[in-house]
Amino acid sequence: LWEIVTKAELEALIESANGYLDGNYTEESLEALQTAITAAQAVAANDDATTAEVTEAITNLANAIAGLESITLDTSALAHEIELVTQMIANLDDYVPSTVEGLADKLADAQAAMNATTQEEIDAATESLREARLNARTKADVSALEELIAYVNSLELRAYTSASAQPVIQNVARAKAMLTNEEVTQEEVNDMVETLQASVDNLVEVNNSTNAEESTNTAAAMQTGMMLALMAAAGLATIAAYRRKRS
Repeated sequence: LWEIVTKAELEALIESANGYLDGNYTEESLEALQTAITAAQAVAANDDATTAEVTEAITNLANAIAGLESITLDTSALAHEIELVTQMIANLDDYVPSTVEGLADKLADAQAAMNATTQEEIDAATESLREARLNARTKADVSALEELIAYVNSLELRAYTSASAQPVIQNVARAKAMLTNEEVTQEEVNDMVETLQASVDNLVEVNNSTNAEESTNTAAAMQTGMMLALMAAAGLATIAAYRRKRS
């Protein structure tokens, strides 16, 4: 009767030991447990097993269970990424929408991974969240462009020549459209500021243009007058010489 009870105890212990195989333990200690389970199963299946063999199998299996070494999981890197992304989520409007799409879901996955049972799962969650964080891009600073647009709007463009005002009109329209584009990059904004500023710098006032034209016309007229005067003087000299010759 004692032998039967002991085998029943062994079988119960084997069943219990199998439950540890999916635990978060070192590979070496799990291998030792698996070896003890296999040996115990062989004894339990042997109808001719002696009491000593059963007792030894129970002892070895109990020792293997007691010898399981838990793995200390390192979640520090994952916790750091969760902290950073949580701050980003709180200020999501500061980022280009397409670059933070699905970020909240990845944060939730990472938070769940804090309870993972293997280091591999934790490391994978850390890498996934870090990649998502690094892909996020803050929106461009458009303050300089907004100030320049406001300045252009304050100008009376009718006071400038059409040829010089037209580029300003076209560029300010492009600049205003750029302000509504959440995906615009900082480089594009900076280029637009330079382009619009250059067109403003090239504005020519209508009065200045007229004065310049009048000055050109006056100079041309003076030059023509001088030529006519010289031609007239030359003609008079020729007539005088002819008269002296006749006399």
